[in-house]
Amino acid sequence: MSVESKRFSVVWRFWCAAALLSLLPWQTLWAGPDIQAWSTSNGARVLFVSAPELPILDVRVVFDAGSARDGDEPGLAVLTNSLLSEGAGPWNADQVAERLEDVGAELSTDALRDMATVSLRSLTEEQALKTALQTLAAVMAEPRFAPDDLERQRQAMQVGLRKSEQSPGSVAQKEFYRNVYGDHPYASYSGGTEESLSAITRADVEAFHERYYVARNAV
Repeated sequence: MSVESKRFSVVWRFWCAAALLSLLPWQTLWAGPDIQAWSTSNGARVLFVSAPELPILDVRVVFDAGSARDGDEPGLAVLTNSLLSEGAGPWNADQVAERLEDVGAELSTDALRDMATVSLRSLTEEQALKTALQTLAAVMAEPRFAPDDLERQRQAMQVGLRKSEQSPGSVAQKEFYRNVYGDHPYASYSGGTEESLSAITRADVEAFHERYYVARNAV
C-alpha cells in the first residue's frame, strides 16, 4: 500500500469514528456514575454506586455533627468523634482494631466544621464484610466513651492545641476565622480551647452522640 493510501485509510477511519460519536446522545458521552438513591426505614439517606468489578465496598457515613454543633463547648464534636473507635459494643479499642485487621478492613473517623464522618473499606467476601459491617455499626451506635479513653483523648487534644499556639500560621488562621465569621459557630476553632476541653464531661459527649449520631442525621 502506498503512503498516500495509508494516509487516506487513517483519515477515513478517523472520520468514521467521529461520525459514530456524533450519533451518540451528548449525555452518553459525558455521563457520570449511575447513582442510586433511597432512604432507610429509620431515616438515613443512601447514595450508592455499584462497581461489581471490584471486590471492595467503600462506606462513608456523613453526619451533621461537625464543630458548628459545639454550642458553648468548643472541641466537643472533635472529641466525640475521636472516641468512636476507642471501644464500642462488646469490644475495647484493641479488639476493634484486631477485628478489622483480621479481615483486612480499614476504618477511619474525622470531624470538620460542618460534618463528622465514619468511613470503612472492606472486602466483599461474605465473612469479611459481615465482620467489618458489624464493627462499623457498633462504632457508630454503641461507642463506650470509657472515662480513661476520654481523658487520654482530651489530653491529646490539649497537647495539640498548645502546639498549634506555637505555629504562626495556625494562630493567624484562628484569628482569620474569628474576624470573618464573628458570632457564627464557624468562628470557633474545631479543636476547642484549654478551658472548654477541660470542662467537657462524659455526659456531654454522650448527649452529643445521642443527639447527632442518629440515622435521620446521616447520609
